[in-house]
Amino acid sequence: MRHVDQQLTEAANTDGRKDLFSRTNKNGIRPGAIVLVETYNRPGETASQSFMGVCIAIRRKGINTHFTLRNMVMRVGVEQRFQLYSPLLKSIKVLPRPNEEKFRRAKLYYLREEPGKALQPMQSLWKQELLDRAKN
Repeated sequence: MRHVDQQLTEAANTDGRKDLFSRTNKNGIRPGAIVLVETYNRPGETASQSFMGVCIAIRRKGINTHFTLRNMVMRVGVEQRFQLYSPLLKSIKVLPRPNEEKFRRAKLYYLREEPGKALQPMQSLWKQELLDRAKN
């Protein structure tokens, strides 16, 4: 099974997503990183939607690798889980944090109760990302 899983992972890794979520990559995504994900609405469509949030968990299980993002939308906590090798995933972008604080846990589920530390700088990053898109 390990060989089959490795073949499926290599076939689905068309744009370097595996390296982005590798444990050995120093510049990869870690829990606590602010991530912008664009997804297609349906297979075969060009319309897409985006979601930005703090990565609170990464589960590395070969082809079934997924990560969870959390954000506050109209003062309500919203979590979304994305399959890393899904064909509906258009792009994954790591946004730089203004003060780059370190988190000492692998799963940041405690942010569900006290989100202030990680979610405050996201509004300014979202506005900056929208301005960058408008320029391009």
